[in-house]
Amino acid sequence: MSLSDTGCFGDELMAFVITCLFCGAISRDELNVWCAQALSLDNAPVFLYDLMDFHDEIFKIYQVIGYVPHWEHTEDDEYALYGIAVRRGFEPYDMPLTPDKALAYLEATPDVERLFGQVFDFIKL
Repeated sequence: MSLSDTGCFGDELMAFVITCLFCGAISRDELNVWCAQALSLDNAPVFLYDLMDFHDEIFKIYQVIGYVPHWEHTEDDEYALYGIAVRRGFEPYDMPLTPDKALAYLEATPDVERLFGQVFDFIKL
């Protein structure tokens, strides 16, 4: 897993944020807050203004962005994001594993939790 510079906007950072949304690790309201904060990042795109007020179905986020960004990650990383959702008390829709397994993946993948904390510094785990 990369994403070493969370102080500069990039496709991989946006893809990580969207993956967090799809896995239920963040809410739409938290996405809105992140977008408002991300406007201060280097190379921040204009579509962040639209995402600050995004309340549509989450699959429509790509229509706002205009493309599908890519985060290079493993399935274990994604399962760890489900673990963050579970730890936060969320119940992700159609989660592909049990809550206990999601938490186990989170414990086995501390880099995901660390990255989540850097990207969403306003969320306490």
